[in-house]
Amino acid sequence: MSPAAFGLLTALGWGGADFIARFTGRAMGHHVALFGMLAVGSVVLPLVAWQTGTALVWQPEGWWLLLATGVGIMVATLLLYWGLARGPVTIVAPIVGSYPALNVAFEVALGARPSLGQWLAMAAVMLGVFVVARAASSFEDGAEYSRAALRKTIGIAAASSLGFSFAIGAAQHAAPIYGELQTVVLGRWISLLSLALVLLWLRRRPRVPRRWWPWVLLQGLLDGGAYVALLAAGSGAAAAIAVVVASGFGAVTVLLARVFLKEAMTLFQWAGILLIIGGVAFLSAH
Repeated sequence: MSPAAFGLLTALGWGGADFIARFTGRAMGHHVALFGMLAVGSVVLPLVAWQTGTALVWQPEGWWLLLATGVGIMVATLLLYWGLARGPVTIVAPIVGSYPALNVAFEVALGARPSLGQWLAMAAVMLGVFVVARAASSFEDGAEYSRAALRKTIGIAAASSLGFSFAIGAAQHAAPIYGELQTVVLGRWISLLSLALVLLWLRRRPRVPRRWWPWVLLQGLLDGGAYVALLAAGSGAAAAIAVVVASGFGAVTVLLARVFLKEAMTLFQWAGILLIIGGVAFLSAH
């Protein structure tokens, strides 16, 4: 299978899992929906590591990176699920999907020097986020999508994007030490344990209603399978191609919302989404 095909499977997996989170988050709360998804992934991904014979690496100097990865992804995904449950999905998904631009900004703060093309791509992504946020006014109906509610949802999506950029940056620095698959597996377990502590503090039981377990299981399999597909693409140029294609996962979520939720899409909003997807794809390729 080609790297582009693996990237497409990754995009479909992440996009589909996020779309399901819209419903599981509303049905049982975003905390419990995320706990169920992480629990499934925490079983599936170690099995993949075992089947592939991945050797465990124990390097104490990089543990803080794994901690930052796991906790960061937990917080960012919790915010993502909260935003998706609130809706509109076609506003939340593109804003959260802009995180690679912020990821590059973090690297700049650490001393990286982007090319002119990368600067222009980051500018396109930020402009796209602004356009999508402005397009949210078309959803105002005075009830579920009041102006105040939309502003809060946009803030949640922006915070999620910031969290993903921080967590992915930490994972990128941890991967050369522990390997990509071990970084994902350990990060997933840290995410699950940190969310369990949050639920303990909130005195909430992560109880998934029986009728929702098939959806939570599918959500976890899609999310975990997306990571497996991305890693299966290989390394070097093949991995770069897969990452570029996978960066379109936000578009998958948007299209699913457009088809199944019948969320209205203005030309202005489409333009913003295309700016984000194009900028993210360029940054992923470079």
